[in-house]
Amino acid sequence: MRSCRVCLESKSIAPLPCCRKVLCNECLGLYVSSQVRLAKPHIRCPIYECRGYLEKGLVISILSEEDVAKYLYFLELSQLDSSTKPCPQCCLFTTLKEPNSNRSEHKYKIQCSNCQFVWCFKCHAPWHNGLKCRQYRKGDKLLRTWASVIEHGQRNAQKCPQCKIHIQRTEGCDHMTCTQCNTNFCYRCGQRYRHLRFFGDHTSNLSVFGCKYRYLPDKPHLRRFIRGSVCVVATKLLIAPVVLLLVVVVGALALVIGLVLFPIYYVCKRRKKQRTQGSRRW
Repeated sequence: MRSCRVCLESKSIAPLPCCRKVLCNECLGLYVSSQVRLAKPHIRCPIYECRGYLEKGLVISILSEEDVAKYLYFLELSQLDSSTKPCPQCCLFTTLKEPNSNRSEHKYKIQCSNCQFVWCFKCHAPWHNGLKCRQYRKGDKLLRTWASVIEHGQRNAQKCPQCKIHIQRTEGCDHMTCTQCNTNFCYRCGQRYRHLRFFGDHTSNLSVFGCKYRYLPDKPHLRRFIRGSVCVVATKLLIAPVVLLLVVVVGALALVIGLVLFPIYYVCKRRKKQRTQGSRRW
C-alpha cells in the first residue's frame, strides 16, 4: 500500500515508468483526460519534479474509447508533415502529391474520398472557386459574423491573436491555449496573456495588462485612467529604491576612493615639503 501524490489516499498503486512516483488510477485518469481535451498529443508526467512524458500504451489503457480516438488523432496529426492534412469535415488524412506544372489554384482542390467534401489543401478551408486563399480569408464575413455572436453568455468562437484561426470553447475558463501555435490568450477579449512582475497579469483588475471585461467594462476611459495611474505609481515605487541604491553605491565608492587616495596625497605632499626645506639649507 502506497500513498497517492495527489489525493494522498493509501492504495495499491504501481509506480509511473518515467520517475517511479506513485499516482492512483483515478487521479491519473482525470489528468490524462484533461490533457486530451486540450489536444495535447504528448502528455507530460503529472509529477511536478519529473520532466518525462507518459508512454503511449499507458495513456491508451487509461482513456475511454472516445478519448482514445481523439488522442490517436492528435498524435497522428502531430507527426505529419506539411504534405498531409486532415479533411475539415470528417478528419480523414489526405496527402497532396507533387504539384503539377500548372500554376493555377486548382492544384490545391481536394475532394475527400470519405465524405465527398471539397476543400482547399493550402488554407484548409472549404473550396473557394475563383478566389485566392488570401482573398477568401479576408472576405469570409459569414465566419466572422457567426464567431462574434454571443450565445449562452459567450462568443461562438474567438480568433487566436497569433495565427488568426477561430477557436470555439466548449468548457473551462477564459484562459485559452491555441493548439496550432501554443499562444495563450483570453477567450473573452481575444488579447494575449501578458505578465510583468509588480505590474500584474491579465487576471488583475488594476493592471494595464488586465482584461477589459474584468474591471469597469462600461467605462473604458475611467478604466484606462485608473490603470494608467496605478502603473505610474508602481513605476515610481520601483525606480525610487533603484535610485536610492545607486546613490548609496556612488557615495560608498567615493568614500573608498577618498580613504585610499588621501593617505597617498598626504605622503606625497609631505615628501615634497621635506625636499623644499632641504634645498633651502644648501
